[in-house]
Amino acid sequence: MLELEAHHTHLYPGAMGRVLSGRPDDGPVMLTLADGVRATGRLEGDRLLIEAHRTGRGTRIAAKAWRVAFDDDGFRVTARDTPPVDGSGAAG
Repeated sequence: MLELEAHHTHLYPGAMGRVLSGRPDDGPVMLTLADGVRATGRLEGDRLLIEAHRTGRGTRIAAKAWRVAFDDDGFRVTARDTPPVDGSGAAG
């Protein structure tokens, strides 16, 4: 499993983070946001699908899809992508 840590409490184009463990290959992802919230998802090529979750303050965040790029320093969100069809944040 790929474990990512974002430098902010949410993702947006330009957001950055680091790879805690694993390799950026297709498969399951655990994303830890700066407020300690953990969200599950899936990486498919350069597409990061994050399932619905709640912020540290309890705000509901819908499932979202992002385009990401990886390098030796970590990852960077390059764009917002179309949301998953089933709304789960993970490909079925």
